[in-house]
Amino acid sequence: MGDRYVAALNAQIKGAGGEGKSARTRAKLKRAAFDCLTESDLASLTIGSVTGKAKVAAGTFYLHFDSIRDLVLEVFSEFAAVDIAPAIPEGDEFVDLFSQMKATFIEIVGAFRRRRMFFRSLFQMKRQDAEANAVWLRLTAQWAEILSAIARDHAKQPVPSAFDRFIGHATSAFADEIMTRIYVDEIFGAAFPDDPRNDEHVAELLAFTRHRMLFGSDPDPKLLTANSPLNGFSYPAKRS
Repeated sequence: MGDRYVAALNAQIKGAGGEGKSARTRAKLKRAAFDCLTESDLASLTIGSVTGKAKVAAGTFYLHFDSIRDLVLEVFSEFAAVDIAPAIPEGDEFVDLFSQMKATFIEIVGAFRRRRMFFRSLFQMKRQDAEANAVWLRLTAQWAEILSAIARDHAKQPVPSAFDRFIGHATSAFADEIMTRIYVDEIFGAAFPDDPRNDEHVAELLAFTRHRMLFGSDPDPKLLTANSPLNGFSYPAKRS
């Protein structure tokens, strides 16, 4: 996650699809904005920082975008379309479903960790900008529909009338909230997100929780990783 969008922008910059000079320059600006937002927060993004990183003249920016807001909105929209995907279980075997979700969550968690500054800016913008929020809502609504259908198909007993509309949103929101808390808000301390060895354990807990929420059962205990650093974890002392 994050790498596919970068690869797509790099291909455009090289003109791999036959892009002309204007399209290549536009891709340079988007790649520069993406890199800036990976390194620093949204508030520090300026036309100068983008054009400087893209190595294009400052006036060139306005040939492609009216404002920084328009550039960031396009980057977020394209990133969401190209690179963000949920851990959706497929098939009928619960063991395979858990392993599948865990493998996908490992990729998602790793990208979230590496690009947490970018995600911080994304979440900030969707809170402040109605159009950015609409992009995110369309995306999450698609995930929720798919996840709700999976849960309904696997339900072993009657479910409440609102189940179809609720469970998919609940499972998506849970994963978003947990990753935001861990990697953006740093609830386990600043050192935790910097250690890639934690990715598997966080992914496992997310997959375990999604399995329980969607199917009403837990995966085979033999599939769970022993000695997780989260077992017996205590929160860091509060700063005075």
